[in-house]
Amino acid sequence: MKTVIKISRFLLVLLIVAALFLSAAFLVNRKKIQLAQAPKYGVRPIPVRATTAKLGNLSTGIDYLAVVEPVRTANISARLTATIDELLCDEGEVVKAGQVLIVLDSREIENNIAATEANIAQAQSDLAANQATVASLENSVAYWNREAGRDKTLADKGDIAGSQAEATADKASEFKGRFEAAKHRSVALEHLIDSARNKKAQLETTLSYCTIRSPYNGLVTQRLVDPGDLASPGTRLLVVEDRSRLKLAQDIPQQDLSRVHEGLDVQFTVNRISRTAKLSHMFPSLDTARMLRAEIFLSGDQIAGLSVGQYIKTLVTVDQIRNSVLLPASCLVECPQHFQHVFVIEDGVLTHRKVKILASTEDTVAVEGVEPGEQVVTNTFLGWATLSAGKKAEVLK
Repeated sequence: MKTVIKISRFLLVLLIVAALFLSAAFLVNRKKIQLAQAPKYGVRPIPVRATTAKLGNLSTGIDYLAVVEPVRTANISARLTATIDELLCDEGEVVKAGQVLIVLDSREIENNIAATEANIAQAQSDLAANQATVASLENSVAYWNREAGRDKTLADKGDIAGSQAEATADKASEFKGRFEAAKHRSVALEHLIDSARNKKAQLETTLSYCTIRSPYNGLVTQRLVDPGDLASPGTRLLVVEDRSRLKLAQDIPQQDLSRVHEGLDVQFTVNRISRTAKLSHMFPSLDTARMLRAEIFLSGDQIAGLSVGQYIKTLVTVDQIRNSVLLPASCLVECPQHFQHVFVIEDGVLTHRKVKILASTEDTVAVEGVEPGEQVVTNTFLGWATLSAGKKAEVLK
């Protein structure tokens, strides 16, 4: 009886253990099924934006800050010291070439011209009278020369006294001397008249300086005097600018001079419109700040919307890469090893690709290491740290 009870207890324990093993196996199998049906971590494609690599040309350049200036600026000043009688223009006024801008006091010069004209008239009158005297003396010299010759002949024959012939010869010499003196006086009077005429011409030139005219069509930008002020040489009275053409003036650092030269293309933007001009002129010497002044001459439509004194950002094109793969600069990812790489999408899977940058601008790069037509990731909403080679990617439209 005791033996039967022991056997029954043993069988009951075996049944309980077997039931526990079966329950555990069932639970493990169900968990495996649930895990198999659950989505695996990281398999879902990462949403990214991408672009297609294209062949093209990329111009590279150096940025500068230029100021707009007129091509020609005239600092109007006087050539003599005189009081300003009239001021015939004001700031902001458009003037024409040859237009009278300022009139200086010219009374003293005009009086000197009148006095010189009177002197010329007097000298001309004296010359006319002296020329009449010269003509008269010429006749007298001819007459007394004939008389002297005749008396000498008679004296040689003994018909008249020798003293009479000598007196006649002296008379002829006297008139000859007077005749020569009269001719020299005529020459002196002619020189006096020429000198007076030259003086008058100089005074008339000086008188013309009393009327100050505009050198060209332009705009009066500064008026520095008023009527009654004293004008003197070297002192600015007005500033006239020719704004039919403008120029961009910029300073180029010494380290850029090996790359920048006359004739390069210069790009600038006015009212969101891009324009191109040529680097027209570079000064031959550096200034005290070791900068070289460069100028870009503009005309026609190039100056539309520009104002003198305005600052303009310029880009001087120093090189151009042709037939290279172009990508947006946002594609580049810098590695800890200090080289650039991009993520290329191949059959929906990300591939890590190291690239060499040939040239770059603010928003575009020319690279080696990517083929034209390949899709390159430009950005991802989750950040570059979530991307790695081998992961699936979904390109957002």
